[in-house]
Amino acid sequence: MRTAQRISATRNVTTHAAFLANVSRHFVSLEIEPMIEAVGRSSLGVLGDVCAVDRISEALPTRILEVRTSPDAWLEAPAELASTVRGEVSLDGDRSRISVPIGMRRDRFGVLSFAKNDGVAHSAADLALAQELGDRMSLAICNAREHMSMAAALGDRERLISIAAHELRNPLCSVRFCLQTLERNGGALAPQAVRMLEIMSRGERKIARLIDDLLDLGRIRTGQLALDLSSFDLCDVIRDVSTLMEAQTVDTGSTLNVELSGPVVGCWDRGRLDQVVSNLLANAVKYGQGRPVVIRAGADAQRGVAWMAVSDQGVGIEPDLRDSIFEPFKRGTMVGHRDGLGLGLFIVRGIVEQLGGAVRVDSRPGSGATFVVELPLRIAY
Repeated sequence: MRTAQRISATRNVTTHAAFLANVSRHFVSLEIEPMIEAVGRSSLGVLGDVCAVDRISEALPTRILEVRTSPDAWLEAPAELASTVRGEVSLDGDRSRISVPIGMRRDRFGVLSFAKNDGVAHSAADLALAQELGDRMSLAICNAREHMSMAAALGDRERLISIAAHELRNPLCSVRFCLQTLERNGGALAPQAVRMLEIMSRGERKIARLIDDLLDLGRIRTGQLALDLSSFDLCDVIRDVSTLMEAQTVDTGSTLNVELSGPVVGCWDRGRLDQVVSNLLANAVKYGQGRPVVIRAGADAQRGVAWMAVSDQGVGIEPDLRDSIFEPFKRGTMVGHRDGLGLGLFIVRGIVEQLGGAVRVDSRPGSGATFVVELPLRIAY
């Protein structure tokens, strides 16, 4: 008799372990009610003929799930949801019932219940399995709630950033108009005023660039980054941007070397690729410690991709930072370079991926960094 009991107990443990391993895949869901339904349906036949979840609310308890193996199976709500402390088994004739809490007493979500009518009472192992299921469901619900809370907070932040950026554009346009008027009359200004005008113009351009970056942050995160596709030579874009950045490069004591194997013609967004090249070169100049910066480009016809590589000889990037530098508001740990919002590389990745390409960084601390962009060679018809 005892041998048979041990065999039965071992069989139950094995069955329950396999069940938990199988049902655990549902707990990664971030949608609470679909997750609960999937778990309930998977539990039928293991813990009972009917499964129900009753939600505790300030008003009346609400049944959010009831699944059964047959129309005749039924399960009423527990008399006192909040009194179900750790779980219990109750018998009513041939009917056995298990009820376990979902959530802790101070944060009770509801009660998970099972019932069966085969005349066999639920065992202690069945109760332990139901309790484990309730605990895992509680953790999954907690994770889903935290995710929704964070998503809502991020959504509010994105909306605030977008609204603020749009609102800043109007006064900035007025500032730009005044600066342009003063620049046209620069000959009538004292030398000190001309110098102050140059400083204000640089500040206005920097603010305008930050506003554009903030707006692009929202567009990329919401999948609303519009593209204006046309056929052009990537090498032309690199030459134009490199010419415009010569002054900035000289100011840092660096040199900019352009090595192109062109033409490299494809169907992309010229304005956005201008942005990609500008951000990568600005990043290389900023962190290159006054050493030479090299930008190269070419095409790999066999793979059907265009490629561009921007290399500096600066301090490099720590291995654990290589992924995070592409996230918004994140930067490397280079001392003395805290200006900007840390959006440049995030925008680069967003644009490149929107164009169907990819960007990566190869770097070792003390040996500089090389950012490599690959884009599909597509021709507009």
